[in-house]
Amino acid sequence: MELKGKIAVVTGGASGIGLSLAIRFIREGATVVISDINETALNEEAAIIGATPIAANVAKEEDVKNLVDKATAQFGRIDLLVSNAGVAKFGDPFSSESDWDFSWHVNVMSQVYAAKYVLPQMIARGSGYLLNTASAAGLLVEFHSALYSTTKHASIGLAEWLAATYKSAGITVSVLCPAAVKTPMAAGIPAMQEGAIEPDDLSEIVVQAIEKEQFMISSHENIWKLYQVKSQDYDKYIGLLVERRAYKLGMDQK
Repeated sequence: MELKGKIAVVTGGASGIGLSLAIRFIREGATVVISDINETALNEEAAIIGATPIAANVAKEEDVKNLVDKATAQFGRIDLLVSNAGVAKFGDPFSSESDWDFSWHVNVMSQVYAAKYVLPQMIARGSGYLLNTASAAGLLVEFHSALYSTTKHASIGLAEWLAATYKSAGITVSVLCPAAVKTPMAAGIPAMQEGAIEPDDLSEIVVQAIEKEQFMISSHENIWKLYQVKSQDYDKYIGLLVERRAYKLGMDQK
């Protein structure tokens, strides 16, 4: 898809990957709406980059519906909806139900809600693009958090289902699965900084992938190498994960 002249909505757009994508889309000639739960930062960044701000808590269905409705009312349509907002909450099977519920709603249900409310107009037009941000943790594992890894796996599963189901309706779906990126979410955690790339570098990768309408968008070759082991020999893959976990968590304990 060519971004020039398109109407794009980016959630989690006040910082990190979302803000970088919004800036890059505007440079490509798109009209961009950014959304975020941090309304102060949202309005400040929107004014700087020339985007339209619409505040939303994507964990709430009514907020996502309102975002889609407002953007559509103002610009007539949404060509590209980037469900980028996410949360990296540390936890394991012993974490509270509320922590699991929070991660599930922000990382997964927000993307369900986005699809629910934007797909009807896209289907009616016979065109549209959904870009869902997951993570390399959805392909492999994020050792710091079972909550994050589990919900990001679910995010990829949702994207696969949407891609297979709506391709014939003219809808394109991509899933973004970056490894380490220098964002506020990963700040202060040494293991998450190893090999980290700048958000602007990732945005360039994303724009090229959108032009090709590529489903899986990755950022680090080493992730694909380990993912290939996973697809060929699951037991070997688990063994490598055990070794990698000790290494990664050891970095944070130094």
